Amino acid sequence: MSALLPLPLDEPLATGTQAVVDRLREAFWASGESIWEWDAASNRLVVDQTLTEQDQQLRDLALSGPDGGVSLDKFWARAHAEDLPAMRLSWQLHLRGAHPDFDVSFRISTADGRLRWLRVRGRALARDAKGLALRVLGTLKDVTAQRDAEDSLRLMAHAFSSTRDAMAVIDAQWNVLEINEALVRMAGDDSGVMPGSDLREWMPVDDCQLDQVLTDGIWRGERELRCSRDDSQGVPVEVSITAVTASDGQRHCFLVALHDLRERRQAEERLQRMAMVDELSGLPNRLAAQFHIEAALAKPKPEFGILFIDLDGFKEINDSYGHDRGDEMLAAVGERLRAALPEDAFLARWGSDEYLVVLSQASGDTEVRAAAQVVLAALAGRFDLGGHEVTITPTIGAVLVPKDGNDINGLLRKADSAMYAGKDRGRNCLVFFDTSLDSDAQRRVRMTSLLRIDTDRNGFRFVAQPKVDAQGHPMGAELLMRWTTEAFGTVSPVEFIPLAEKVGLIQIMGRHAAHAAAHLAAQSAELGYPLPVAVNLSPKQLLQPGLDGLLLHACRRYGIAPKMMELELTESALVHNMDVVTPMLHRLRGHGFSLALDDFGTGYSSLSYLRHLPFDKVKIDRSFVMDIDRDPAATRLLESIVRLCKVLGMRTVAEGVETTAQRDALAAMGVDEFQGYHFARPMPVEDWLDVLRQARGQMPVLPLENKPASGAS
Repeated sequence: MSALLPLPLDEPLATGTQAVVDRLREAFWASGESIWEWDAASNRLVVDQTLTEQDQQLRDLALSGPDGGVSLDKFWARAHAEDLPAMRLSWQLHLRGAHPDFDVSFRISTADGRLRWLRVRGRALARDAKGLALRVLGTLKDVTAQRDAEDSLRLMAHAFSSTRDAMAVIDAQWNVLEINEALVRMAGDDSGVMPGSDLREWMPVDDCQLDQVLTDGIWRGERELRCSRDDSQGVPVEVSITAVTASDGQRHCFLVALHDLRERRQAEERLQRMAMVDELSGLPNRLAAQFHIEAALAKPKPEFGILFIDLDGFKEINDSYGHDRGDEMLAAVGERLRAALPEDAFLARWGSDEYLVVLSQASGDTEVRAAAQVVLAALAGRFDLGGHEVTITPTIGAVLVPKDGNDINGLLRKADSAMYAGKDRGRNCLVFFDTSLDSDAQRRVRMTSLLRIDTDRNGFRFVAQPKVDAQGHPMGAELLMRWTTEAFGTVSPVEFIPLAEKVGLIQIMGRHAAHAAAHLAAQSAELGYPLPVAVNLSPKQLLQPGLDGLLLHACRRYGIAPKMMELELTESALVHNMDVVTPMLHRLRGHGFSLALDDFGTGYSSLSYLRHLPFDKVKIDRSFVMDIDRDPAATRLLESIVRLCKVLGMRTVAEGVETTAQRDALAAMGVDEFQGYHFARPMPVEDWLDVLRQARGQMPVLPLENKPASGAS
């Protein structure tokens, strides 16, 4: 029968698979085993004919009907009357889940009236929600030769006495009828657990459990098995009580199976202890801190302070010296704090580079300030990280109970807000929470929520700022993202872009910007002006493995070549992870994208970027341009930058050009492109497209108010 094997035999098999099936069949034939299957829906026992037909003795047993199976009742009827009760009991125990396997030996009549011994083994493959078996699969074998030397063997006695789980048989009045050796070993000789005793004397159960068994057929729970009559505590056990049905269909006894839970409980306790300790520092972890605060809040009239500590600039230590050294630093900080703080102060590592101090009861403003001074002093000294001496400072936010509340989540949120206020005030300081900080925190939370919503639905608008040559002819445009909300009005990119990077939204926003830039380039080309569109990439986008694929997809979607999209990167995007950034930039350049280094001159290593990275353009920061017409030193510096870029084969773009004098001076130096309010402010994309439409094939000149008369070049 195909249902008896894992492989569907009624479907074509690959050569190798068929060979495996054939080998399995041969193996079963060689061992004298046949496969059988029972399912609850039909209550029929089916034996694989391809195997039984190979053994004349099993054919004589006639275990199959016209449809290839036999009902379970007919199968029972073939069994010897003396073997049937134990056989049924073992079967019921397995169906109810009280025993993991079904393994019985019994006598069965052959077609000519002779008795043969069969060994039938099986295991449930599926059970319903109550644990009742739905399908059982197993093997059967004629074991008459092995049983010739035995007078008789009752399967239930064997299974009951040899199982590793402790078991007892009880009646409906909780009287113990029989126990096995495993139960004796578990309870002990002096426990009073013996046939004739009342189960309730050594395990807390009541009639409702038996009522549930009579209703559902089984009850499971956890109890304590008393190991002596004087002991209220004992062995924790998982109890399973199963009703056993006699052949007449009446429930007449119950099987109680007990599984020792001591090892599992001990493992759970070890895991719980591990779950409460930070592995890196050995300090209590966040979960332990929460439990400690909840316990402190539960005391009558709680009054204590909480300090939330964040290490300033820890990311730079990780980036400069590696995460292993960073871990050393975190452990060393924990050791210093533990040694410096009072013994009754609870210190925990909250996570990453954050620590939490919970002061003892009756501590107030004075004690918090004193503890903060201890923390600042403890971390003021240098740390030795593998031969490197480094320093680090803490910023501390503090709350007081009950002044700032008595809810753990609210207190921690307020302490976090105070800590962030300390960051804004210069770091390495203590800041107490006040209500004004709550509004700032709520603004961040509300803005983050709105940013997530608008990122999901692309609720941003884009503006374009043209880039022109010295005559004002457009050379392209830079696409800029703008965000307007009902709650906060127009939010500056200076605020929402860092927020997006912090909460992990910048990659999706970058995808929106890339598609908008590709769309604008395609629209410009349709109007007869194939002008490239520049879009900014954030540092985190450069670390995105599929960045090049994302940008290429945007180009394919709108039918433009990659050269029509210019990618602008600031120096901050290049400071860290150069081993990842450099290959990505070369891949982007290889695809045909133009690369521009934005805000050139504001970092300390710009020249190395120009030398080693594949940039096509350099955008000179507006801070150099603004003083060009009144500062000779600025002029000389700009001239050097322009000459250097020309030597390296790179074009230059001057940002922030606001006056005619600045434009003329930059043009005299040889700057290639210009961008700034002198030519055009950032404008809605449709306005920029209108400028191109109205030019009607002529090259527009910016600023528009200085446009020459029609026909002029």
